[in-house]
Amino acid sequence: MIVATEPGAGSGSRRPSLKDVAARAGVSRASASRVLGGYGYSSQDVVDRVMAAVRELGYEPDRVARTMRSGKSGVIGFVCADISDAFFSSAMRGICDVALREGAQVIVMNTDDKPGQERDATRVLLSHKVDGVIITPVSVREHAHIGAITGAGVPVVSLDRQLSDIGIDSVVADNEAATEQAIRHLIGLGHRRIAFLGSVQREEPPVLRVGKVRANVVGPSRPSLDRARGYLRALTAAGLPVERELIAFAPHDAPDGRLEAVAAVLAAEPRPSALFTADSYMTRSAFSLLSERGIAIPGEMSLIGFDDLEWTTLVRPRISVVVQPAYDMGRAAADQLFAQIARPDGTGAGTGAGRGHRTVVPTRFIERGSAGAAP
Repeated sequence: MIVATEPGAGSGSRRPSLKDVAARAGVSRASASRVLGGYGYSSQDVVDRVMAAVRELGYEPDRVARTMRSGKSGVIGFVCADISDAFFSSAMRGICDVALREGAQVIVMNTDDKPGQERDATRVLLSHKVDGVIITPVSVREHAHIGAITGAGVPVVSLDRQLSDIGIDSVVADNEAATEQAIRHLIGLGHRRIAFLGSVQREEPPVLRVGKVRANVVGPSRPSLDRARGYLRALTAAGLPVERELIAFAPHDAPDGRLEAVAAVLAAEPRPSALFTADSYMTRSAFSLLSERGIAIPGEMSLIGFDDLEWTTLVRPRISVVVQPAYDMGRAAADQLFAQIARPDGTGAGTGAGRGHRTVVPTRFIERGSAGAAP
């Protein structure tokens, strides 16, 4: 679907033409074409008159013709993991606001985090001759279809997941450091048995390795795994043991699996005194199960979640959260994409060689009422 759309052509039976715009503006057809095509020199007075005529007539330029003249379609694509997720909705708003500033439109393709739908989306966008693509890739390892975009000379920016290793610019939150800060907060409240719960991608499940000296998560750099790494780093720095029974992952698209993961860590003996949920899906599952079982928050169990959704402020107690600025991340991704598009030599398009630029957007911790002193 196209999110940012242009004005309609009006209610008349005939669509206004470039000739009509030129006549209304009192300029030659060539002058009107220069203004609308974005090439050559036009005085500000001519630009103002032509654009006023466009608005008055509801003129819509022929995108195919404009693309052939300028090499630019004025359209970018956003391949989104889940448009119903508040994080991506807010990020999309940031992308659209930058596109509006740049006079561009946005085609949004929802993938439900499914590889096949993502591959189809990239093919559709290439067929529409988009000027660039922002993508939240399902996999950060299997990305031949993304390589096909950059191979066609179309710039790509990865949002929320890192593809900088294959020469693509990426915009991500500071997931590891943010989680470490949240766990340190719980440790400071006296908690020693802190559980970690995260939703993961079926295509790239994590592998947890716990040794006598150190523990680590084997897998690519993606939000859920980087947050697990921050959790492990905080425990290690505090001299606390890493216990497998207090760490649980579940597929992000399996609500029952998330509830089972929460139930599993609650069944540990002794029971943890605090839960850290690494995403909004898991926070909702944890809060639901704790409420269902009558486990008092924070009296019997402290809870800190990652992502600040509206419902976390409507329940009691309100949930303490790590906030990643989704709108700002969307804007940053769009700014990077349009900077690439503007480069005349085409160096903005990722080639798969070297490393892309990685922008890390800082998070912040909001303390509310769900984290208290250890019982």
